This record gives sequence, structure tokens and C-alpha cells, in this order.
Amino acid sequence: MKEEISIDTLSHCPTNIGTHIQASTSSQNASSLIESHQTVSSQQQSVAAPTQEQKTPTTIDDETLARAVLTFCIDNADALLFATIKGAGDAATALHLIAQSPSSASNRRLDEAFATGTARWGRKVDSRGMNSFHLRLQHWRKRLSQLPSNDADALRRWLSADGTQWIIGPFSPYWPTHLNDLSIRKDWATPLCLWGIGDASALVSCSEPLAIVGSRGASDYGRYVAKTLSKKAAEQGHLVVSGGAFGIDAAVHAGALEAMDNIGESESGRTIAVFAGGLNHIGPERNRSLFNRIISGKGALISELCPDTIPEARRFLLRNRIIAAIASTVVVAQARSRSGALNTANWGAELGREIYAAPGDINIPSNTGCNRLIRDHRAGILTSAHNIEEICHQGHSPQCASIGTNPTERHDEPSIPATRPTSSQKEILTAIRSCSKKGVTATHEAILATLNTPHQTGNKQASKACNTDRTPPEPWDVVRLESELGEMELLGFIEPKYGTIRITAATCHRKHRQGNTNEMRSEPKDCHI
Repeated sequence: MKEEISIDTLSHCPTNIGTHIQASTSSQNASSLIESHQTVSSQQQSVAAPTQEQKTPTTIDDETLARAVLTFCIDNADALLFATIKGAGDAATALHLIAQSPSSASNRRLDEAFATGTARWGRKVDSRGMNSFHLRLQHWRKRLSQLPSNDADALRRWLSADGTQWIIGPFSPYWPTHLNDLSIRKDWATPLCLWGIGDASALVSCSEPLAIVGSRGASDYGRYVAKTLSKKAAEQGHLVVSGGAFGIDAAVHAGALEAMDNIGESESGRTIAVFAGGLNHIGPERNRSLFNRIISGKGALISELCPDTIPEARRFLLRNRIIAAIASTVVVAQARSRSGALNTANWGAELGREIYAAPGDINIPSNTGCNRLIRDHRAGILTSAHNIEEICHQGHSPQCASIGTNPTERHDEPSIPATRPTSSQKEILTAIRSCSKKGVTATHEAILATLNTPHQTGNKQASKACNTDRTPPEPWDVVRLESELGEMELLGFIEPKYGTIRITAATCHRKHRQGNTNEMRSEPKDCHI
């Protein structure tokens, strides 16, 4: 039976990362990191702590902890690691494999995970790509050796800056699902997790958030457009997203907070600021009181990076993709010809977001970027800062995820797939059930082996072909299986979870409703949802 990694039991579990992380981690490295952590804690005290009424994740589950540890291992958004996790099935499994001492067996499993994840992402790995993966793997392992501790609870404290920051992953009810659109491009990676201060429910308080961005060196006109637009959007209950910087960003957040002052927090939309470094490095310092107001106003400060990560210039461009991805509409309120706000607009356009730009006086350089976006038909014209209905969906009260929802589980009801499985997909479903009946974990390897032993799987078509003179069906291989599994996941027939392939509840319910045979009637208990 397959061993399941539990990061919560690092010092006891035979598959724990503590057993495999290099014992040669120097005390100097550990102490320097711990000193950095203490610096995080002391600097963090200048930012207001969330109130008890705010909804903040209080625990860091094993999968989220694994994602946070792996984030520590990378310099920025890493498509190779994203593919490895996708192939391994979950971050905990990927971390376990990476943390093992290099050996032919562990490296082979990592190669398979990377190739599988890349295939699921719609690409094939050539020798050059595999070499790049091996180089990146060395870097990840080196970073793992620099962790200040191998103890799970110590890592939870360190990565959350002594509990002053919450961490969420894609299975949290607070996760902004629009972020997942980043993976539609095969060279973009969705954040492994998010760090935050404030009310986590702000991230899911609006189904179609509005991002407003622009230059730091904004004019009075630019700040007026940004603040007015943000205020009007928040008055309609919409979530307003920006980057927390000088100029336009500050005006955006101030506008949303003014709306809350006017109509009250029960009706006003929230605002969130996305940062390009660890949340102990939020800035500029001049905006510190603004950040505290965002937190007290049930908004949030978020980042995809670990505490104490320096906000280098290159990270601002990557931060912009998060602003664009969270939003459904991106407005550039004012921008110079080389403003970073134009980069956010480009991200938004690539993601299929609606892009608008505020036109301005052609004699003022601060308006050049917006005017060019409009001229090049890369943005619609923002005709009014007051008529928010032109660019936003219908007004609403802020929506909040339930604080009682299990952060490791999706809280929406599964919909029954509209498409019927093909004959090949039915074989795979049968193989998964066969694994379950035999008490075998339905990993990719187990499913493949079961598919290629028809007499044991109940694969009647294959068995019949073997017992007649007909040409036997084409044997299953990894490429064919991964292709089918990828399509089945998209169609909602299966879901990968902790390295295991599981039949979704929706698929079970549909087969159960059809109930034409005893096998169909018994399927729900075999799905292990």
C-alpha cells in the first residue's frame, strides 16, 4: 500500500522530508534564516493585525505547507515546478520526491512526474527541456537544505511569520479561482499559494473584481479618475484590486475605503493590494497608514512570495500577472509610455480580461501610455469615472466564504458531467474501481498496470479479444493514459488528489442514477470521494 506523506509528522513519518533533507545544513545558514524570521516578526508589528471579526485561515494544512516550502525553493513563478506538482498529483508528493537524497530511483520518479505534468499541460518534453529540469532540480534541493528547520510546526511558524500572516492554497475556500486562468498558457505558472494579512474572504467577495492600475507619478486628473472609479465600484459591492504603490494605486485603495466610510462595510466592496515581495517588505512606508486602513476595512494585503523575500524589480512584473488574473476587468487610469501598468494591461489582454484606458491630454506625458492603448485598439475608452455600470457587472453586497468551511476542500456542489465517457474512458473508470476493490491505491502506475491485465480488471472487451482470433486491442502506454486522464479531468469524470486518481462524486451520482446493473448501483461506495 502506498505511503502517504504527512508533513505534519516530519519527525516520525518514514516518508518525511526531515529524513531526506541534507543533514549538512549548516548552523550558520539556519541561524541567519532564523534571524531573518525574527526581523520579519518585528517589522510586521507596524502593520495592524486582523480583528477577530475578520475571516482568516487559522491553520496551515499539509498540502498548503508543502506549497509554501516549495515556494521558498524558487526565485519566482516557476513553470517547471508547477508541471512537476501537476505530474506528481499534489505538492506534498512532489516535495517528498525533491527532498529525497538524489538517487536513480528518486530522480526517475521526478523525471516521470515532470514529463507527466508537462503532458497534462499540453506539451512534450524533449532532451533540452529535461536538462533544464535537472538544473532547476539542483537549485530546489539546494534551497531546501537552507530551511531553518525540518520540523513541521517550526516551519508553519516561520513561514507564517509567527502567525501574523495566513497562507492559502488552491483548495482553500478563500482562493480566488480566477488565478487558475494563468495556467492556460503553458509557460505561465499559477502561484503555488498566497500569503496574506487581513480578511481572507475579501479575495472571494466578488465574482468579477475590478483592477485599477496606473503610474506612480500621477497627475491630479489621474488620481481623480482612479479614486472616483474605485469609489463608485466599491459602492456597488465590487472588489477593487491594485498594487499598493504611490500615485494611482494609493488613490484606488483610498477610493474604495471612502466608499466603505460612506455606506458601511456590510454593503461596500473590499479592496486588496498585491505586493511583489514578502509581506514584511510592504511599501512604500508613506502608505503604511493606508495599508492599516485596508486591513481594518476588511480588505487584504497579499503576495505569492515567502516572508522576507525582497521586492526586486523583476518581481513587480510578475506581480502584475496576479493583479490581472484576479480581476475580470482591468482599467489603466493613467500611464506614461513605459509604465508598469501597461504590463498589467498586457497580462490582462492575454488572459482575456476586458481592458479599458482613460484618455488624457495629448500634451501631458503622463497620458501617453493610455492614449496609445486606445489608439492601438488594445483597450476600450473609459468614457466616465462615474458610470460604473459600463465596465462592471451588476451591483451586489460583498459575498463571503464560510469561516467554517474546511480549507482543504472545495465547497461548491459537483455538477454532473454533460458528456458521456468514451469506451476508452470507461475502461479507465473500470480500472480505477478495480484498484479500489483490490485495496490498491489508484496511482497512474497502478491504473496502467490494471489496464494491461484485462482478465483481472474486468475489461470485458479486452478479455474477449484475447480469447478469440480477433486482433487484440492496442495496449495502454503512458502517453495514451495521460492523454485520456487529462481529458477526463477537464470533463469532470476524475480528479487527482494526493497522488491518487479518484472518480468524482458527479460521475458516481450519474452512474448511480442510471442504475441498470448491480455494478452501477454499487459505484458510489467505490469512488472514495
